[in-house]
Amino acid sequence: MDFTSLIEICIKGLKGFDAETQAADIRLQDILDNNPQLEDSEENFVVEVFSGCVRHHALLVVTVENFYLDEGKKMLRKDSILYRIFSYLVLFRLDDLGFENFESFVAQQDNLKMYLFLKYLFDLPKLQSWLKSKWCNIYDSKYVEESILPNLLNNMDEAVKLISNLNDKLQNKPQPKKDPAFTKPQPFNLTQVKPRSVPLPEPVPKVKPTNPIPSSTYKSPREEMELAKKKEEHRKRSEQMLDRVRTLSANHTKTTKSTKTQERLNTIVKDSEAQLKFDSYKARPVPKKIMENASPIKLNAAAILREDALYTKKEEEELKKIVGVLSGEGTDDDFQAWKKQRDEELRLEEAEERARKKMIGMLSYEEAMLAKQKLTELNKQKVKKMKVEADKMLKEYLISQLQLEEEIRERVLSIQDGHQQAKDAQLKLQEVKRKMVQEVHAESKALMQIAVEEAAREMERKMKMIQEIRAFDRTTTSTAKFVDLTSTAGFGFLCEMSIAELRERIALIKEEEARELEEKRGDILAEKVSYKKMIEQKLEAISHNRGVISQETAKIMEEKKKLKSPPQVRSTEIDAMQKKLEEKRAERMKYRTTQQMTMNTLPVKRTVNLEAEKRAMEERRWKELERTRERVAQMSTKSVGYRDTLLT
Repeated sequence: MDFTSLIEICIKGLKGFDAETQAADIRLQDILDNNPQLEDSEENFVVEVFSGCVRHHALLVVTVENFYLDEGKKMLRKDSILYRIFSYLVLFRLDDLGFENFESFVAQQDNLKMYLFLKYLFDLPKLQSWLKSKWCNIYDSKYVEESILPNLLNNMDEAVKLISNLNDKLQNKPQPKKDPAFTKPQPFNLTQVKPRSVPLPEPVPKVKPTNPIPSSTYKSPREEMELAKKKEEHRKRSEQMLDRVRTLSANHTKTTKSTKTQERLNTIVKDSEAQLKFDSYKARPVPKKIMENASPIKLNAAAILREDALYTKKEEEELKKIVGVLSGEGTDDDFQAWKKQRDEELRLEEAEERARKKMIGMLSYEEAMLAKQKLTELNKQKVKKMKVEADKMLKEYLISQLQLEEEIRERVLSIQDGHQQAKDAQLKLQEVKRKMVQEVHAESKALMQIAVEEAAREMERKMKMIQEIRAFDRTTTSTAKFVDLTSTAGFGFLCEMSIAELRERIALIKEEEARELEEKRGDILAEKVSYKKMIEQKLEAISHNRGVISQETAKIMEEKKKLKSPPQVRSTEIDAMQKKLEEKRAERMKYRTTQQMTMNTLPVKRTVNLEAEKRAMEERRWKELERTRERVAQMSTKSVGYRDTLLT
């Protein structure tokens, strides 16, 4: 196993472990049980690292926390267990592990993490100053100097080389190449005296780990699930086929369209006709009652000034036009008259084009309806043939389905007898496990009781100390000092004054500020009054201009209404198309009435007999399914009764 997997096993063991609530031996045994592939040397390494990290937990936590405060401010907190493991290896087991093995552990980790941590841990000034003092708060200073610091100081040179190599890797510097090995002369291969043969020790037998219980013992057999799925699929398929045949037999007897379809067709025709109204307005006008009772909109000053500027601009333009007419310039009345005549001619042409397109659409609709009626007649003849074939296929399918269900029922009964023995063995094994769990719970409960008692004693001791500290704090003396507001501080400055004099001067300054503020308010009020008068004058001018504009718009709207009235279109082409449309419509209605008469004379007895036969076959099938389910329920009740007797 590689070094990274060993470190990961140690991290998983230490993660979430609490020495106060869980025993270290039990946790260590769980780690070894979860990793049976470990060899003896690897198991020894995991045991040594786990027990060492638990034993020196306080010192390792202090070291790692100081690292996060100093060098590792940007490192993640989730790697704290990894730093604890490496700090234990460096501080306590570096000589036993060997620096080469330690380098291989470091090489398989992240370069940035290892560089920052080793740089912090092998820093001589920090080791000899505050890091040593932190360790001495936990352990005796003699133990720190004789057992912990020598591991660091003896390997300081090799550690500096390792840190520089990590720095080079981070900066992507090329690694120095090793010197080529020179050829060395080898001695002659002479025959030597054979040493005495020492008998090899017999290998220690190892007990093979027991195989885990298969997960299939706690699950229902796969055959039952597959059979249930197949049954459900067959049942759904047969129901779908039955519904399909029923709908075919029921729908093809109908000749007339339902009310819903007729309504939908009418709505489609109306929509298509409504789309031809190109000049219709989308927006509705505001009701007159609302406009009469509506209160006027209140404008702000900016809107009033903007509208007044607009009207003044329009008045200037009108004055320019009047001056031009008086000076002899021409008007555009002749052009407007010609434009109205031209618009009227275009409107008549557009109305004729719309009427022609509408008649073409109606003719195509009637032709499509005739073609559709002929196609439905052909489809009905095809359906008659399909019905005969469907009856034969349904009978064959029902017979094969009954045979298949009988075979499945026999197979299910044989499988249930075989699974009953497996269930009995499973119940016995569950009883043994339940007893083992009860014993483990009793042991853990006793350990928890001892831990709670120790915590209560520690809490009492802390409460006594807190009470003593609070009693000491209550005995403090008062430090009140009396001040004379009329006396000065006595420093000898020219501007020195007492607090009472300072307060009088501040009051005088505040009175002056209040008087200035009142003057400013008066000026602002006068400006507001003059501004309000100017706005009122502007509003009167705006209301007059609006009245004039509303009269002009009313005249324009009346002219537009006259233009909107549809012109009367008369042409020989449209009259001919109208006659052709009436002939097509009469032909379609005649074909439809003849079709209804033929469909009413068809016999209905055959469809009724077929439906009765299908219902009888379906009832027989469902009765057989209910019998099989009753047998399965009886078998399951027998197995439950046997399980209850075993548990009691």
